[in-house]
Amino acid sequence: MQEPSRLGAPAKLAYGIGLAAEGVKNSAFNTFLLFYYQQLIGLDPALCGLALFIALCVDAVLDPLIGAWSDGMRSPLGRRHPFMYASIVPLCLSFWCAFRPPLGMTEPGKFAWLLVFAVGTRVSMALFLIPHLSLVPELTSDFSERTSLISLRTVFAWIFGLLNGMLGYTVFLKATPDYPQGLLNPAGYAPFSVFGAVVMFVAMSVATLGTQRAAREAHVRRGIVPHPPLRELPRAIRRALSGQAYRAVVLAGLFLSVAFGMTENLNNYMNTYFWGFTSAQVSMFILVIFFASLFVLGLARPLLARYGSRKVAMGCGVVTTTIGPIFIGLRLAGFMPEPGGAKLLTVLSIAVFFIYGAIILGTAVVGKMIADVSDHHEYETGTQQEGMLFSASMFLTKAASGLGTLVSGLIIKAAHFPEGATLDTITPAAVQQLGIGSAVGTILLGVGTIYFFSRFNLEREEHERIVSELIRRRAAASAAAQPAVTWPEAEQPHLTL
Repeated sequence: MQEPSRLGAPAKLAYGIGLAAEGVKNSAFNTFLLFYYQQLIGLDPALCGLALFIALCVDAVLDPLIGAWSDGMRSPLGRRHPFMYASIVPLCLSFWCAFRPPLGMTEPGKFAWLLVFAVGTRVSMALFLIPHLSLVPELTSDFSERTSLISLRTVFAWIFGLLNGMLGYTVFLKATPDYPQGLLNPAGYAPFSVFGAVVMFVAMSVATLGTQRAAREAHVRRGIVPHPPLRELPRAIRRALSGQAYRAVVLAGLFLSVAFGMTENLNNYMNTYFWGFTSAQVSMFILVIFFASLFVLGLARPLLARYGSRKVAMGCGVVTTTIGPIFIGLRLAGFMPEPGGAKLLTVLSIAVFFIYGAIILGTAVVGKMIADVSDHHEYETGTQQEGMLFSASMFLTKAASGLGTLVSGLIIKAAHFPEGATLDTITPAAVQQLGIGSAVGTILLGVGTIYFFSRFNLEREEHERIVSELIRRRAAASAAAQPAVTWPEAEQPHLTL
């Protein structure tokens, strides 16, 4: 039986760096874009949420097509890399344009501009992200290596997302005498978008070039495994979702994404108006989350090895569901330190460390679960469809993230937040409604996340048995595919008795 090849450190590092691009994009879109268009551009918050929701839904519909297409791609660059190369320039340009709407546009024009370039950004990101995610089960079937790759990509996404956010708060959108609330400074968003586009270009280029050789070698080791034609995609998705393990991780990811999308879009409002922090104070949370991501990088492998994916994921769900609403409830009941003070910042920093540590770890576990399910899918069907499996899960989670964005916009509208609101002009009732909406949404979505994680039934022992069988099958198929050796008649070997 052929043992899985060990990946070199450069290939692992290059693979992980690729998700820095998604971290930057998510940070900008989830944290700044809605605030920018509603507070500075003057687009109705419900229309902001609607535009981003439509963009995510368009992206989600195309995801399975991209995944299935990459599953069946045959090219000198391999199955996944043609898509990764093609995505780099369109993504960077679309991202830059999303933060550069022309002056003097009408509200329909603002809506159309946001919609077009949000769609362009998300579809281009999908062209890179789905093939990139699908590389994990191709590159290695080893438990430790898979955990390392998924942990690296998750942590790089968070670190660069946090870096992007911190620079946004402290450099591009820092407080000035003219703009004490730096987020309301329109001049900072243009250089902010340029920085993000440059980081994404570099990260995606390094990841694509750095994993090219390892992907080719993995393709040779695995050989060619059949895949269904594109017209069979709906049936293949239904068949995948009929399996309990895959259905559980997809639905858990759906609930987790809705909750995270809602939280990220409300963070600037919560931190500014509910907790009373300045941009400089909010940047401290980014440093806390950075340390939480490093903590997860060191903790993920031993936790998963000891407790398994399901228990670790459920524990993450419990942490993210309870801590935030508890602190919001204490603030509404008057048991928290004064808004905007150093004591409150310290208390919430501890809460943020555990909440985001659980979110980061939970995200990594979802990726590990889907990679393992892809082996089970090949074991059951005889086909390699990693791209379809990752993209079908993203179909739901991206639509859910869009729903989280839409809900955030509706909460802001229902709270009657005015444009350019300050701590002096916002009403206590609006602040209270914002906190209650955030807490209730977190609890309801968190319960769904925990329940579906509990339904994941592919344990490590079963997965290791499946991997061993797949290695045996691939070796047998490779031997059978070798051309028969023919000998010239004069050189026919003779058996001597």
